[in-house]
Order: sequence, then structure tokens, then C-alpha cells
Amino acid sequence: MRFTLAFLILLLSGCSDNSIVTIYDKNISNEKITCMELVVFPPNEMIESTLKNQYEFEENCAFRLKVFTKGNIECNSNQNSQSKALGAMPSSYLRMELTKENRKILSYYIDIKDEIKNSHIEDGFSRIKKEF
Repeated sequence: MRFTLAFLILLLSGCSDNSIVTIYDKNISNEKITCMELVVFPPNEMIESTLKNQYEFEENCAFRLKVFTKGNIECNSNQNSQSKALGAMPSSYLRMELTKENRKILSYYIDIKDEIKNSHIEDGFSRIKKEF
């Protein structure tokens, strides 16, 4: 069921510019998050320092904020041919996942038209913090 829902969201969004927040564990609001460990892949100084200015991360915590990025990408979906022609296709993405003991709790995903900036990181982390 979860896979089907996630697949439908990705299919319908193509390579849109809207962020998607998916909550995998609805009990997150009942649980107090007292610490988080930060994992950034691939390693990125700007992302790491931006997040460390927002929150005091700790090593060896059960909760992990995993941040994944990729730049210089192209969307090959034929559904987006008009956007490609207008030069409005995203070229990067940002995905943040909050996990506890390797169990995914929630994720944040956004396609970005240019390179990833501090404001994208701050906005994504704010959306995640809003859930807990």
C-alpha cells in the first residue's frame, strides 16, 4: 500500500517543483525527539553547516536525519516535453529522511530548478521540524 501510494505520487508529479512530505510513522507526534544524528550524502559542507546552524546534532543518536542530494540531473519523462522546451525543468533534488533505528519515519523531497541553496535546506528542515 505504501509503495503504491509513493509510486503514484512520483508518477503524478513527474519532475515537478513542489515539495512532498511523506509520514511513514504517524506516532511521531507522540514521541519526543531529544536528539538527532546528521548524515549528508554525498558529503556537502554547505548543507552540513546550514543544518548545524539550525539544530545541535549528536553522534550515536537513535534518530537520524539523512540528507541526500543530486545536481546536474535531467528528467527524461515525455510528460514534461513542454517544460523541457521552456527550460523549466529541475536540475537538482533534495531529499531528507528522518529515521529511528533504520526505520523511516518521515521524508521530505523537492525538485530544484537551479543549484541547491541554503534556503532550500532551511525550508526542508523547517517542514520536518513542523511534524515533531
